[in-house]
Amino acid sequence: MVDDVENLMRTGSWAGMLVLVTTLSACPQPEPGSSDAGPTTTDPCAFTEPPIPAAPRHTPRWAFEPWISKDISDGPDTYAFVQGFKDRNIPVGVVVLDSPWETNYNTFIPNPDRYPNFGQMVADLRAQGVRTVLWVTQMVNEESYDLEPGGDVYETEAENFQQGWECHFFVNDAETYLWWKGRGAGVDFFNPRARAWWHQQQDPLLEMGLAGWKLDFGEDYITTSTIRTAQGEVTHQEYSEAYYRDYLEYGVFRRGVEEFVTMVRPYDKSYQFPGRFYARPEHAPVAWVGDNRRDYVGLEDALDHIFRSAAAGYVVVGSDIGGYLDVDDSNVAGDRIPFSQEVFARWTAVGALTPFMQLHGRANITPWTVPERVEETVTLYRYWSVLHHELVPFFYSLAEEAYAGGPNLLRPVGDLAQWAGDYRFQLGDAFLVAPILDATGRRDVALPDGAEWVDWWTGESHPGGTTVADYDATDRARLPLFIRAGAIVPMDISSDVTGLGNASHAGHLTVLVHPAAASSTFTLHDEDGATTVLNALGGSPVRVTLSRAVKPVYLRIRASAPSSVTAGGTALTQVADKSALDALASGWNVAGNDVWVKLPSSSGAVEVVLDN
Repeated sequence: MVDDVENLMRTGSWAGMLVLVTTLSACPQPEPGSSDAGPTTTDPCAFTEPPIPAAPRHTPRWAFEPWISKDISDGPDTYAFVQGFKDRNIPVGVVVLDSPWETNYNTFIPNPDRYPNFGQMVADLRAQGVRTVLWVTQMVNEESYDLEPGGDVYETEAENFQQGWECHFFVNDAETYLWWKGRGAGVDFFNPRARAWWHQQQDPLLEMGLAGWKLDFGEDYITTSTIRTAQGEVTHQEYSEAYYRDYLEYGVFRRGVEEFVTMVRPYDKSYQFPGRFYARPEHAPVAWVGDNRRDYVGLEDALDHIFRSAAAGYVVVGSDIGGYLDVDDSNVAGDRIPFSQEVFARWTAVGALTPFMQLHGRANITPWTVPERVEETVTLYRYWSVLHHELVPFFYSLAEEAYAGGPNLLRPVGDLAQWAGDYRFQLGDAFLVAPILDATGRRDVALPDGAEWVDWWTGESHPGGTTVADYDATDRARLPLFIRAGAIVPMDISSDVTGLGNASHAGHLTVLVHPAAASSTFTLHDEDGATTVLNALGGSPVRVTLSRAVKPVYLRIRASAPSSVTAGGTALTQVADKSALDALASGWNVAGNDVWVKLPSSSGAVEVVLDN
């Protein structure tokens, strides 16, 4: 069996590794530690801490920025990885360091050979506006290995395994189980001393400024029907929920609710495991569906899991752009699935229009290292990641409203029986997204009734309740995207990449407004922690109201050219073009179907009237 493991380590066979894990899971389990070892009765097990409060339902604003991640990295590579995006003007808010990064699984000690001066790297990235999140599970290994090419070699058990065993800090009396990173035991989150011990090991990383944990599903490899803990037998579901809850609550306790997240599994069905929900919605500030194959089948699989999660109340959901696996997870010994730039392009668009956007895959593909159409891929990835960045005020505000009891941010159209082959979804009341799900680049798009819908790319209006037949999205940079009449979309724009503004918008709030005959409202959650209420009403005149303006504002209002524009009852100056408007503190101009209105900041309410 050792020869099998060594052979897989040499060949880097992901499929073979999973087959091996599945096969060995049924093998007899060795006794942990030495034969005469046992629990101590003195101080080494006396870990205590104050009560850890429940974490509120919240996702920090920064977590809505684009994330990037790769397998098998190191310190210099991480710096270069981030810089590669910045050099191409592609925004990055978070970098995830996947395994291996530790001295062993799971010690919480950065490998100094792989990541020298780890704390300095975290600080350097944070100075660039990039936060660091680390992959981890709840397993502590007596034997470890990385079967991926370029992984580490582990000659001994994890440094913390023996103490955990002696102190009875593992479930099932420290029985060990084979998982994809070796053989280990699961931490007992129902044991207060075990939790305190586990937390103490996390402290140095949290003190360095760690922004979060990516929590993978190691608990699925505990094969007993129930799990024995310090509080008695629990179900696998109860153990999973305790695992995800504990990492979140302690991280928030130490770092604060605005500085810490966990990235968790919501609904997931992968490999041999049946589909289920892992973390509870209230313990899922960022919910990621992973291990999807990198083709259109994988894209639909990801959408299915995202939709099930959103329908169950998970708010910030997304997937690995392009698909993580180069094999079918239900047949890991089958043929390899080749990389497809077309699928990557389609998935990038979908990923940008979900609340959580992350690039991650086993091939470590970046937009500039794809095997074909490199320039096109960089351009489209830049567009979609910049749009996602610009939508952060919109995403964050809708998430806060959802956490307060409002409707969810991402809303699947139809029910479970209607999703397959379609997978349309709305973002708030503003957008309708219709993913491209095959190589034709075309599809029918049924528009929800009750409002007019405007094509994002052409500006063409379509009545609600109708179907746009054979929508042409053969341009790989596009997908069918519509904005609803009545939509109010606050944005953070600082460039001209998406064509929604330019560099002059930096430091301003930009709001897309599509007034309708019925009044519409959007509650904006501002960076000062308070809210601004935005209201729009179409007709003659068009009225847009802001309860305040924390910073100067650009309003981009879809409306006919007015005869005059007033703000707070005072007439604004009309200018000939947008560049002239950018140079003023206030004013207005007309560009195509849009009326641009620029306003200074204001502590009080401002009503803008477009009179015809």
